[in-house]
Amino acid sequence: MKHAEKLVGVAMALYADYETGENVCPSNGTIARELGYGGKAPEQTVNKIVGRLRKAGWLTKTGKVPDGPVIYRLTLPKQGDMAEEPYNLHTFKSDGGRSEESAAKSKPVGEERPP
Repeated sequence: MKHAEKLVGVAMALYADYETGENVCPSNGTIARELGYGGKAPEQTVNKIVGRLRKAGWLTKTGKVPDGPVIYRLTLPKQGDMAEEPYNLHTFKSDGGRSEESAAKSKPVGEERPP
């Protein structure tokens, strides 16, 4: 992944719903301004990079704001036989995926959860 794709991907992720990775809809102009892209066509530059992120599987188009930007969902790229999965904080496994228990259900060491 190229540096520019990482920057745009992180900038877009900052607009995502924290728990679901959905509703990512900053305009290309907003992303271009936040990242300091200049030149003749900064919005077109961001548009090309977003297209590469979509093609690689990091973003999935879910809709469009009327007269506004496209709405995306953060996704994980397909790897081998794995299907495209939406980003979801509650199913992220902090142990590298070895545990059957989701991170949302596990409790930190030394902390008790109320009943």
